[in-house]
Formats: sequence, structure tokens, C-alpha cells
Amino acid sequence: MKNLILLIFVFGFYATQAQEFKTTEKYTLMNQRNVDDKEAGDLLIDVVLSQDTSNSITTLIVDGVAPYKASEIKVLTNPDLEGIVEILKVSFAYTDRCSSTDSYYFLVDEHSNIVALPHIENQYCDGLTKMRYVFPSQQYGQEGVILRTKIQYNKNYKIKDVNVLQSFVWNDDDFDNDAAYCNTLN
Repeated sequence: MKNLILLIFVFGFYATQAQEFKTTEKYTLMNQRNVDDKEAGDLLIDVVLSQDTSNSITTLIVDGVAPYKASEIKVLTNPDLEGIVEILKVSFAYTDRCSSTDSYYFLVDEHSNIVALPHIENQYCDGLTKMRYVFPSQQYGQEGVILRTKIQYNKNYKIKDVNVLQSFVWNDDDFDNDAAYCNTLN
């Protein structure tokens, strides 16, 4: 019985320590422009440090046919991945028949180098499923592993089920830059 109480306490402690992404002003978006100077089509948008807007950290290619209605930049500090100090998440929300979101995730290491994860696209026609990455310091996270998940919600928007679609063992997999051009922060 004591072991069960200890296990519940440890799990409860870990769950309360789980981190989520927080809005940041450390980074900003700039230089929205058309790809190859076309009138319609994809757009290029630079992600820059707010304090030094002259150097692009990465350039994103986003859908220019269905213009985005909002963008959001968030950071997850201390993600519990060896050598990684933060995760940068840049999201663009679109409205069409269904709402959709494109999210780009970048791992920033201790030397200010950037590693891009494949971007995630969500469509919210039913509003009850969402794909996202889960990092070790987050709820459902696993030590040394980045999980690409599909989360299903019930009608009250409480988590009903979490399915792992893909897992990356940190420092073991090749992530592919997936339509993002990565630089260093220096």
C-alpha cells in the first residue's frame, strides 16, 4: 500500500511539473514576401530575434493562397533534451471551410544552432483531434524522445486518447528540415 501511495505521489509531482509552451517576445516574424515574386502562391516569412532583426534565424514557406489570419510564437524552455535549451514553435492559423493551423518546431541548442522538426498541419473540421509534438518535459513525454502525437478530445474538450504517430530518439534520428531554411542565432 505504501508503494502505491508513493507511486501516486511521484506521478502527481511529475504531472504538476509538466511544461507547456509560453508566448514569447524574444522572436518575431518579418519580411513577408512572395516566392519568386509571384502574385499568388507560397509566401516566405523570416523568423528573427526581436533584439536583432537583421539576421534571419529561419525562413518559413507558408501557404499564400489561403492567407493566414493569425500567427503565434511560443517557446518551451528546458525541454529535457540533451544540449537543447528551448523549443521554438511558430504557428499560422488559416480560415477556410474548416479552420487549420500550420505549426513549425525548432530546437535551439546551447550553441544557438537550430534543428527543424517536420512541420505539423492541423484541420479543425470536427474540432476534436489535434496533432502535436510532445517533448520529455511535457505531460505524456518520454525521456530522450520526441513524440509526434494525435490527441483526441471528448465533447467537453478533455483529452480522451493520445496516439503516438511517430517517435524520434533525440540525437539518433535525422529530422529533415521540411521546407524551412535553418541558420544559427549568431
